[in-house]
Amino acid sequence: MAFNPPGFRTLTLIALGFGLRTLSKALERAGDLAGDPGTRLFHHVSALVLLIAAVACFIWALKRMFFARPRGSDEKTATAAPPQPVGIRPEETSFDPDAALARYMRNRTGGKPGDLSAPKPSGGFGRKGL
Repeated sequence: MAFNPPGFRTLTLIALGFGLRTLSKALERAGDLAGDPGTRLFHHVSALVLLIAAVACFIWALKRMFFARPRGSDEKTATAAPPQPVGIRPEETSFDPDAALARYMRNRTGGKPGDLSAPKPSGGFGRKGL
């Protein structure tokens, strides 16, 4: 369990929780002062629903602070170079689609890139006529 300093979203959740709690108190007070039993019940049930929502906001904020993965980057990962993909030489880091297609055609037909003596595929996905 690591502590994540609260960010804007976490502080917004906490502020929303306190706002809902205050509104719940106001509704409960209005329910206490009402004379009609139906009105009293409505105010008290509404206050209870808002209080449950406030508790949910507080729990969500605590979850974001204590149980979420860290949002900042580590110093180790920031200074380390990105890993190279397996099987690619460093000089082949840039990709040229035309060269890749020419290499594929040369290996497929066994001849030069313009030689299309191999049978053409019928239907399916990809480039037609290769």
